[in-house]
Amino acid sequence: MKPSKACALLFSLFALSVVVFAGDSWQGKPYSEWNEKEVRQILEKSPWAHRVKLMVVKPPATKIPCPSGNPHCSPDSSPSVPAAYPGRRRPASPDDINALQDRRTASAMPPGLDGVAATAVVRWASSRTVREAMLRSGVQRGLVKPEELHPSEALPPVDAFVVYVDLRLALADVKKVPKNGVFTSALVQNSVLVFKSTGERVAPLEVRQAPLPEFDERKELALGAFYVYFPRQKDGKSLLLADESLVRFECPLAPVSISYEFDLHKMTRDGSPDL
Repeated sequence: MKPSKACALLFSLFALSVVVFAGDSWQGKPYSEWNEKEVRQILEKSPWAHRVKLMVVKPPATKIPCPSGNPHCSPDSSPSVPAAYPGRRRPASPDDINALQDRRTASAMPPGLDGVAATAVVRWASSRTVREAMLRSGVQRGLVKPEELHPSEALPPVDAFVVYVDLRLALADVKKVPKNGVFTSALVQNSVLVFKSTGERVAPLEVRQAPLPEFDERKELALGAFYVYFPRQKDGKSLLLADESLVRFECPLAPVSISYEFDLHKMTRDGSPDL
């Protein structure tokens, strides 16, 4: 290999390593030193969190059935889908949901529906990583004093799996849908946590309102934010098997449900699962 080509190759490999390292730079230092960019990455684009693309429609007219595995769901609180829904005679399946969420433009809307693009942020809020990021965010926003930060081992244990979910619209689209009634506590109560290895569908223990996220450079407004609490055990046994790799969170929202699959093998800190 010629010297010039060898140098170019080495430079490319070095540049790639810098990019990879920079992307996870927060992992190499204590959370008290995370900067705003790193905190945002953890809370919105990391193994513990993701931004899910979907669509929001105007007030619905026809009820859809409650999801299986959720005894708390009632017809009065179940999500709805507009009466004019061409080509649909059943609720959207997981395959339908995933197909629609992969599309990032208004073309994802089924014909006959009037709606706008939206984003849901889903994160595993009971994890040490997310809780530390929230504490650090509180310091950066002046809501928590630096001296109030404590070592990770001092964080109180969480006796449930907690998933945070919010729904955001671009500021220009907020006026196109009602601010109330699109994303409510009653709707979020219909969520389920699906354990892929067993097919177990677990309903929430409770739903609590969460603080709305602040504005960022994306100029989005959150219509609602909630913490969804799921049990860690059933009949005295852990719901999470030792070899479990994927857990899916589902929250019904017509016409495209909020759905995200967490890869548990990637959700580790210091070599241990962080859930």
